[in-house]
Amino acid sequence: MSADTEIERNICDFLRRNGKSTALIIAKEIGPDKRTVNKHLYNLERSNQVFKTDEQPPVWGLMEKKNEIKPELKSQTTRDTSEVKDVEDLLKRSGGLKAHQIATDLGQPKQTIKKQLYSMMDKGKVQKCSRSNMWTLNEEWSHDSFSQERLSHSFDVIAKLGQGGFGCVYEVKHKYDGKIYAVKRVILTRKADSEVKALARLDHPNIVRYITCWPSSDNWTSNQERNQVSNTSSDAVTFERDGSEERDDDDDDDDEDEDVTSGMESLSVTESASAAAEPSGNNRTDSLDSSNHSGTYLFIQMEFCEGGTLTDWIKARNFMEKQRIIVEIHKIFYEIITGVEYIHANKLIHRDLKPDNILFGADGKVKIGDFGLVAAQTDQNGDPIERSNRGTPTYMSPEQKNKKNYDEKTDIFPLGLVWFEMIWKISTGSERVKLWPDLRDQRFPEGFSDSCQTESKFIMKMLSYSPEHRPHAKDVKEKLEKFFPLDQNLLSQKTV
Repeated sequence: MSADTEIERNICDFLRRNGKSTALIIAKEIGPDKRTVNKHLYNLERSNQVFKTDEQPPVWGLMEKKNEIKPELKSQTTRDTSEVKDVEDLLKRSGGLKAHQIATDLGQPKQTIKKQLYSMMDKGKVQKCSRSNMWTLNEEWSHDSFSQERLSHSFDVIAKLGQGGFGCVYEVKHKYDGKIYAVKRVILTRKADSEVKALARLDHPNIVRYITCWPSSDNWTSNQERNQVSNTSSDAVTFERDGSEERDDDDDDDDEDEDVTSGMESLSVTESASAAAEPSGNNRTDSLDSSNHSGTYLFIQMEFCEGGTLTDWIKARNFMEKQRIIVEIHKIFYEIITGVEYIHANKLIHRDLKPDNILFGADGKVKIGDFGLVAAQTDQNGDPIERSNRGTPTYMSPEQKNKKNYDEKTDIFPLGLVWFEMIWKISTGSERVKLWPDLRDQRFPEGFSDSCQTESKFIMKMLSYSPEHRPHAKDVKEKLEKFFPLDQNLLSQKTV
């Protein structure tokens, strides 16, 4: 019995014993990670062995009672594999198509093709542009890809952790030291240069640790994806990823607020890489110019945070898979604010603080990541900088949304939202949609201020419309130390 077949049989056995369940719960019980379980659940769904509900996250159940995966299902699997290859070949030839165009070309119903495309997207094979609804093939899955299983001669790819307008992040294993790392691939621009410089100068236990970086002209992404990422602002084009917030990240790479490397030498690109990346006939004056998106990438190697994201932590408690423990909440938020205090002390602004960008190391310690929008607090003369409205709209401060001058206190506003999310259960997406505008306007749901009196006062100040009325990160940290016990091991674990 193959390993894949055994995993799928274990999934069926679990659902038979326990009834309907989510991928996360199944993964915790039978061993593989959630991503692997999801892949096999969709395989089982295509072979009509399991079904899923429309809830988010989906709840899975057995279609019918079966003792094992039957051999006669092999023909269905073969048929599915053939259909996937037909879609891959069509996208490879065309460069990108909408679902109805694929359905017409292949003579298949549109709903069948859409189901196939979303299944392929779950596996990282294709991606969908949220503005044009165009589907494109990820190059690492195409047959003539430079390398399907590795990022370079030094790494083996384990999984793609995320993808969006920012680029791709991979979980990789180093071939020589055997350790697991995260490698982020971005187009080499001035913005990428700023991100690396910020990571290199920040050395703190609550910030994702930077290892090294290197430029490369290797074409690990399709021409279509590269053109979408480089030629269109991300507030217009974003790629869908489950559980992620849309980030308003325009591609104005020469904005003054992106320059965090004043007085420091910029990343150099090797002559061969530059030549390979430069289109014939173009006179390139700046290797980091925003117009140079023709094939030079920057790969950023960082520590791998195997504890997941704060988004995962919040979801597990919203869906009652784990309890909210008040001391744990205060301890986590204390580590977040400690990391932000360090960023601000280094005269930087993160500008994209949200649960997706707050991770946990193997030891459970908070690690702040994704410095793709990092900016200097002032210009070289110490004067305010006119800034753009980059960030994630649902978490951005009012001044960051309105393109006004703003300083490091713009990071305090989203932290108020994050702290609230950690404390208060939000059961459904519709509840969140209704609650969020009120929360941004300092209006808490009924019962919050009574049950969390001290926290609500601090969060209220952090969510002040005017940045002048918000506390500095160091002030929030001092208040946490003064008003809340932070040692989880010495105190009774009160739940909320």
